[in-house]
Amino acid sequence: MAKITINEKEFEVEDGKNLVDAAEENGIEIPHYCYHPGLSVAGQCRMCVVEQEGNSKLQIACNMQCKDGLKVSTESDRVKDAVKWNLEFHLINHPIDCPICDQAGECGLQEYFMEHGKYKSQMREQKVLKEKVVPLGDKITLDKERCILCSRCVRFTQEVSKTADLAIFNRGDRSVIGTVNNEPMKGNYQVNTVDICPVGALTSTDFRFEQRVWFLEEAESICRGCSTGCNVNIHHKAGKHIYRLKPRYNADVNAYWMCDEGRLTYKSANFDKRLNAARLGGVKLPLREAVQMLAAELKTLVAMEQQDEIAVLLFPTETNEDLETVFKTLKGDLEINAFYSIDVQALIDEDEVKDELMMRNDPYPNSRGFVKGMKAHKIETKNLQSLKKDLESGKIGHLLIIAPEDPQVTDLLAPLSQATSPDTFVSLLTPQTAAADLFAQALSIPCISHYEKKGCMINFQGREQQLSGGFRMIKESLSLDECFRLLLEEYKKPTEIDRRKGAQQ
Repeated sequence: MAKITINEKEFEVEDGKNLVDAAEENGIEIPHYCYHPGLSVAGQCRMCVVEQEGNSKLQIACNMQCKDGLKVSTESDRVKDAVKWNLEFHLINHPIDCPICDQAGECGLQEYFMEHGKYKSQMREQKVLKEKVVPLGDKITLDKERCILCSRCVRFTQEVSKTADLAIFNRGDRSVIGTVNNEPMKGNYQVNTVDICPVGALTSTDFRFEQRVWFLEEAESICRGCSTGCNVNIHHKAGKHIYRLKPRYNADVNAYWMCDEGRLTYKSANFDKRLNAARLGGVKLPLREAVQMLAAELKTLVAMEQQDEIAVLLFPTETNEDLETVFKTLKGDLEINAFYSIDVQALIDEDEVKDELMMRNDPYPNSRGFVKGMKAHKIETKNLQSLKKDLESGKIGHLLIIAPEDPQVTDLLAPLSQATSPDTFVSLLTPQTAAADLFAQALSIPCISHYEKKGCMINFQGREQQLSGGFRMIKESLSLDECFRLLLEEYKKPTEIDRRKGAQQ
C-alpha cells in the first residue's frame, strides 16, 4: 500500500495504482476522456492534468502511478484553467447538437462543460465540417464531427477485440476516425466501442433514436446468451420495455465488455414477442383459471396412479431458486419422475471459448446450476430424442413444458410439436408467443422473462451470480416460483369427490 495526498488529504491506496482510479475510489473525480481502465494509457485528451509537488509543469494523472509520498492537487487555479482551456479546444469543431444526439444525458462533454467549461467561447474561427451518419457496418454509426479523437475505440479494436478495425486518419483538425478503405467493422464485440465512446461520435444502430436515456431505469442482471454469464445492466422504461443491455464491470467474469450477440438477447423479452394472457387452444382465459385447470389435470393423473404418463421438459435457463421449486413440487410433492432436457452434462464437458475472447459454446446461462439441482433431487433426465419417441408411441398422456423466451429453444420444440398426438394434453409455462403457437391446442400460461427474474445462476467458472430484475413487463405473468406455489395451492384443494368421500367417512 502507498500513502498519497490529493488536495491536502491523505489516502492509503494500492501501490502502483493509476492515479485517476485511486482518486475516483476516494470520491475525487479527475476529468478525463481518453483514459479507460480496461485499455492502455494514451495521454491524448490532456483533460486529467494535476499539479504535482516538486514538479513545475502540470502532469497528466492517467500516466501517473501511485507511490508512497505522491502529492497532487486537482483544485489549484492552474489546474482549473488548464482543464477549462482543454475543454474549449475539444469543442472547437464539435457541432453542439445535443438536442438530437443519442449521447445526450450520458455525455462526457455535457457533464464536464457544465462543471468546468468556458460558458462564453473565445473561438471565432469557422468549424471544420466533417461527415455525419457514417455506417461502420450494420451495428455502428459514426458522426465524425462529434469525435474528439480520444482514441478509445481504436485502442479497443487493437488491444481487446484484436480486429484492428479502426484507426485515426489524416492530420491536424482534419483528423478523423475510420476504417481502412471504408470497410465495415467485423467481429462480435463492435458495440463495446459505443460503450466507451465518451461523446456521441459512435452510436449503436440498434439503439439509435429509440429512447432518451433519462427516461430509462436500470436493473442488474446476467446475460442469458451463454455460460460466461456476463454481468449486465438492463435499461428499461418503467418496466414495460427493454431498450438495451450494457456490460456491468466484473473483474472476474467479463471485465468491462460483452459480446454483440448477448446484447440482443433482450429483444425476445419485449411485448411484441410475449404471451400476454393464459390461453387454451388459442382462446384466452383468466390466469387463475388456467392454473386451476393444470392442477386438476395433474391431480387426476396422480389420483389414478398414472404419474408415469406425465413428462416434464425444461431447460438450463431458470434460476437456481426456480429450479428448486420446480423439482421440489414435481418430484417431491407429485412424485413425477419423467424429466426431459437437452444433454446438459455434454454441454458442460464440451464447453470452451469459441471466439477467443469470452463467448462460449454452451448457449445456456445456468447449466451448472441445473446439474447441481438435479443431483440434489436425484433426478435423471432423458434427451429430446427419447421424448420424441415417447410422444410418437403414445406413452405420454400429459406433457408439461417449461420454455424460456429463447429462439433456439423454440427451434428445439418444433419437431416435438409435430410428434405430439391430439390425445396428449400439453401445458406450457413460457414467456413467448412463438412456443405457444407451436402447440396450438395447448394450455399456455404466461411467465416472466429472463431479464425480469430475481435469483441466482452459476456460470462456467462455478461462480454463483445474482439476477436482480424485479420488474414485470406483462401484468398477467408469473415467475416459476409463483406459478408452482399457486399450482400446489390449487392441487391441495379438495375436489367434489374428496368432499363426498369425507362426508361418507
